[in-house]
Amino acid sequence: MSYQGMLDGRDGPPRSVYVRLGEDAITTRRKEARREATVALSKAQRRWLREVSELSGAGVDEGAVLRALVDLGMQLDIDWTALAGGKALRRAVRESVMVRRPAGD
Repeated sequence: MSYQGMLDGRDGPPRSVYVRLGEDAITTRRKEARREATVALSKAQRRWLREVSELSGAGVDEGAVLRALVDLGMQLDIDWTALAGGKALRRAVRESVMVRRPAGD
């Protein structure tokens, strides 16, 4: 039994583990994209998306970034049927994702 398992009051192996995404996780290419989507973004989200595509150079446009983020969302372990609104969605995503940060941050 792990220390975390003891704190959670559960016996047995953990119900989930964190793993790196495999090569087949983020795969959608531009030539496979056939549908358009329109989404409202905040000023900060729009600025970030523009900056990312500018910093990445000509090979990565805003569409490529958004396709990769949708592919990432498809990999999340979220019970989509249990979501009652945006607040629940944001909480579920935060609980489902671990991010790597540079040392010292």
